[in-house]
Parts: sequence; structure tokens; C-alpha cells
Amino acid sequence: MSENDAQKIYFVRHAKPELPHGGKLFYGSTDYPLSCEGIRRAGELAEDLKEICFDHIFSSDMQRALHTAEIIVPHRKSEIAQVPALREIDLGEWEGRSFDDVREEWNEIYEARWKSFDSVAPPAGESFVELQARTVPAFEDILAKCPSGDILLVAHGGVIWTLMCHYFGLKLNDLFFFPMDYCGLHLLCRTGRLMRLLRYNWNSRLSDVRL
Repeated sequence: MSENDAQKIYFVRHAKPELPHGGKLFYGSTDYPLSCEGIRRAGELAEDLKEICFDHIFSSDMQRALHTAEIIVPHRKSEIAQVPALREIDLGEWEGRSFDDVREEWNEIYEARWKSFDSVAPPAGESFVELQARTVPAFEDILAKCPSGDILLVAHGGVIWTLMCHYFGLKLNDLFFFPMDYCGLHLLCRTGRLMRLLRYNWNSRLSDVRL
């Protein structure tokens, strides 16, 4: 693949879901639907991307990601390939529990996880190392099947973060130093095995830079 044939890959985090506890909770594998605000923002992103003709469209099979993808490409819903391996991290017994509840009931592991996100998992849940162990092969499979043509992939914050860390040498533990907004877009350019990051966490509310 030459520089002129460079492949663009658009990672999009899903829109904001409807969350209990005022959003101050642990959730990953719990499949909350999109909120009204999330639907509106996904529509705005669809407008931002309307001139882009994606050659391949992929999504996590969780409803908040799939619904976001369907809003972005409303006339191509049947073309969205669902990838279960790109589901968000499983937080086990912490799923749906408020931050305060988890801190009170599992204080020791809660504190340990803040220090070592990469390797410490909630009870019956996944660590970020384990998440990355399923997301990277799944994405590599997508690249193998789609060696050319631009790709749209709608997934989750943890999923996108683990892929970014793999391709750009970032540390999994540095998650909170890098913002990843709902409907944030991350644009990668692939030439052969070389990956370049062209935009990080882009959206039209923050920038007037054209994609």
C-alpha cells in the first residue's frame, strides 16, 4: 500500500447512554441504551461525517454502540458488521454499582485498581490487559479482512483506549490523562504496517478543522 493509498480508520466512541446514579457508576458490559442527549449528539456527528463514504463499517454489538453507528450511517444499517469481541470491559460485580458503593464494599481492591488499571480487575471482571488481549486480535482481524478502503468503527472508551495503547505505545494506566468524550472521533491513517494518529478526540464542538 503506497502513501497515496493510505487507509483512514475512524474510531468513534458511542454516544452518551442513559445512566442511573447520575452517571457516577461503574458500567461496561451492562448495556444501557442511549440517552436523548446521546441521540442528539450522534446526529450532530452524523452531520459532521456525512460527506465521508466509508468502505467498511463495524460496531460493537452492544446497543449503545450499534445505535450510535446506525445514527451515523442511517441509510447503511444493514452494512454494519457487529463484532462481539469489541464489547466494553466487563466490570464483574461492580457493574451498575455507584462509585461510593464500590468504594465502601471493596475498598482494598478499589484502591489497588486506581494504581494499576492494567492488571487489577474487579471481582469476576476483566483487567485492561485482559480487555486488550481480546480487542487487538479482533481489530487485527478487521484489518486483515479490509486491507484497503476507509473504515468506520464504533465502539467503547475502554476498547478504543486499548487499541490506541497497542498501536502508539501508550500506557494502559494513563487512561485518565487522555480525554475520550462520548461521540469523540479518533482518526488514524494506515500505510502498510505503519499507523499514524491524525486526530484525537475530535468533535465539531471543539474544532473547526475539517476531517
